[in-house]
Amino acid sequence: MSVVVRHWQVTAAFLACAAASLPWLVTSSPVAPLAVAGGCVALLIAIHRPLLVCIGFVAFSLMRLHEAYPWLMPLQPLLGLAVLTAIALFCNALTGRIRIAWPAEIRLFIAFFSLVTIGSVFAVSPGLSFAYWNDVFVKIGLMTLALAWLPRTEDDFHLIARVIAVSGLLVAAVAISNKLNGIDLVEGTRVTVGLRIKSILSDPNDLAFLLLTTLSLSIALLTGGTGWTNRFIGAVCVPAVLVAIVYTQSRGAVLGVLTVFAVYGLRFVRSRTVLVIICLAGATALYLAMGISERMSKVASPQGLDASAAGRLEFWITALKAAAVRPLTGVGLANFSWFNYLQTGQYMTTHNTWLQVLAETGIPGLTLFVLMVARAFRSSLRAHRLLSAAEARSPVQPVAYGLVAAIAGYCTAGLFLSQGFTWPIYVMIALAAAIGRYVDDNTQLRRGIPEGAPSNMVSYRG
Repeated sequence: MSVVVRHWQVTAAFLACAAASLPWLVTSSPVAPLAVAGGCVALLIAIHRPLLVCIGFVAFSLMRLHEAYPWLMPLQPLLGLAVLTAIALFCNALTGRIRIAWPAEIRLFIAFFSLVTIGSVFAVSPGLSFAYWNDVFVKIGLMTLALAWLPRTEDDFHLIARVIAVSGLLVAAVAISNKLNGIDLVEGTRVTVGLRIKSILSDPNDLAFLLLTTLSLSIALLTGGTGWTNRFIGAVCVPAVLVAIVYTQSRGAVLGVLTVFAVYGLRFVRSRTVLVIICLAGATALYLAMGISERMSKVASPQGLDASAAGRLEFWITALKAAAVRPLTGVGLANFSWFNYLQTGQYMTTHNTWLQVLAETGIPGLTLFVLMVARAFRSSLRAHRLLSAAEARSPVQPVAYGLVAAIAGYCTAGLFLSQGFTWPIYVMIALAAAIGRYVDDNTQLRRGIPEGAPSNMVSYRG
């Protein structure tokens, strides 16, 4: 080892010790230097592997792990991960380690994000729009770009799938425990998480929808044939998440679950007749397990529609009115509940993702949103086909198909749940863009594409 190298090592060690000792100038706590040292280590890890902190931030934001496990809240994990992610992205951008690309999904997302931002200025209540934009949507925007640009290798996509699956498992474990112990239940039987702290997971429909996001990728790990580790994670996550969704008794989630399994059925079941029979049997089993008929009988109205269904129909009509009144900009981000209150006296959401986007962003916003989701679905399906046609099967292929099923489940469940401006769909869009770029950059995959398939050779960004 040269003298110059030793000199820099000694200097670096001295500076590190000095930095760790600085907190003792203002406090006598023995924990302070450890916290500084831990922060320095975390910062170095973040700069070296920015995807780790990025997917950590996404996992906490998507699955609300700190709300499912309240003892994490004093640690401020979202703030810490957000700072580390911002620093890591800045440093890696300066050094050129992040290659910025603008596939169609991301271009559509930028256009949609810009339209939502402009529409917030003309919202019915600009204060409500900017509060949600600042607290949630701007973070979604930054992390969508980061998650689309950072993954580059097979291990990166496996890491993302595993983190999302395990995060869903952790939330499902709390939900199952709450159900078994009779904690945080609404309507007597429907399980929630974080009801006392008014968590996002305290709505059983939202809880079921977030768990649905993890279900598809968990199945991808289970059935993808990519090693015993992934199969084990999938084997644990799939039944746990499915049971937790059943305990929420969410009717919208039933359709989402059936859609996810139907998409996988198209891949593994050759007979369409058998697939239809399996889907009908699964629908019946979920219907009975969730006790949906009991829910409907408890709130049935004399007109034949239960109160929930009748209310949703009224809110859908109000959403159409909002679009008619403001067809270009909508009523503004996070403003439908206020608009609905002005119209009906009820502070409720649309209970429909597509009508929510229409009401809050207008016709242009819904058009961009539909194009963005459709493009993400197409890119994921195309990536799956290209990876399947390659000479050497890629471990990324099941993740790509997992995205296909996840987006299909989102589109179906979104007919009954308001999830147009929450994390799940934007995580899927970012991953679809990242996998599309991975396939496009891996030129060796094209060698396995059979002749006579020119459409598959079209450049991803062209």
